Amino acid sequence: MSLGRVVLVPLTNPASVAGLMGMADQLVDREGGTVVPVTVVPPDAGAEIRGDAEALIAAADAAGAELGVPSEGLVGVHESVADGVLDAARDCAATLVLMGWRGRSTQRNVFGELIDTVVGRSRTPTAVVRLGQREPQRVLLPVSNEHLGPTGAGGLLLAADLAQRLGPDARRTVRLLRTGDEDVGSLPPEMQALSDRVHHDPRRYATAIGAAAEAGDLVIVPVAPTVSGLRTATTHVAWQAPESTLLVAIDVGPKAEDVDEATARAGQPAPEPSTHPDDEELHTVSVVARAGEVATTTREQLGPALRSLGTVGEVEAWEDEEGRRCLRTRVRVAARDSNEALAAVMTALHEAEGFKGAELRYELETSPGPDDSESSARSD
Repeated sequence: MSLGRVVLVPLTNPASVAGLMGMADQLVDREGGTVVPVTVVPPDAGAEIRGDAEALIAAADAAGAELGVPSEGLVGVHESVADGVLDAARDCAATLVLMGWRGRSTQRNVFGELIDTVVGRSRTPTAVVRLGQREPQRVLLPVSNEHLGPTGAGGLLLAADLAQRLGPDARRTVRLLRTGDEDVGSLPPEMQALSDRVHHDPRRYATAIGAAAEAGDLVIVPVAPTVSGLRTATTHVAWQAPESTLLVAIDVGPKAEDVDEATARAGQPAPEPSTHPDDEELHTVSVVARAGEVATTTREQLGPALRSLGTVGEVEAWEDEEGRRCLRTRVRVAARDSNEALAAVMTALHEAEGFKGAELRYELETSPGPDDSESSARSD
């Protein structure tokens, strides 16, 4: 069944209604899809609490009507809010649960008590979103080696489906970002179809996201249902992309004990924000471009694509064992820090012609970089 057939949206905070219903509108199927906003009250709730709950659902239905999305809100009754949400998911045959998150963990909870309980017991794909301050203009989809293993496959395919709905279907571009070693495995076809090129930062997952993410990005984080997967998504990535909208894609809820262990390791205080020097410094970024099966990437294209950023070194060319053309060069970029330099190179090559289907790998170098005499890329 389609992911967007029935999108269940648990609500507790009136301030989050507009943002969550707006995202649900982009996720629900255009044909035959339904959004079900739900809130839960205890059986002994008084008239005031019930009235507030009904007003919350009425506001959600009104937001849905304004967006043009079918909305069938309901007020559930249960001693436990989480059990009420799980019952609603079962009763309406939800195909996706979309939950809002404040974006930080504590020493007691990973996402928060309600979300932790739902995630730990749900068999329905779940998307947990921390809304940013800006309307997202682009989707960033980072993939680690853990996601390419057997336990991460479900979350990866869920993230690809979410990225399609929130990216091309919503008229946003998608930037694919790989991290870690490149010889672990290839991206699934569903993910490769989202963008015409793949960027590769071999550093740690959260560090690479910190370099690539911008305030106007929607960062979709696939989660392998493991302790490390949960902790990375909810703590380190949230630190590295503090201004971006963050969507955590969980295909099947992790075991309750994994949530408990991740909780025990969560709640670490965020590191002090890095301070950018007022003056820019030169940073050397090494680039390796591996052409796609049909790409004709040449030396004449790589050099000019980077020249606006700074001094470009000599471009080396060779063919790999699969017969694909590979290019390597270095560019010195004036930036406040190394992440800013790498992000500038990534953006330049993402927008450049001639790299369709290419895999683009970046590394930060400590060496001085190309001499000023190598101010342009050499051609054959």
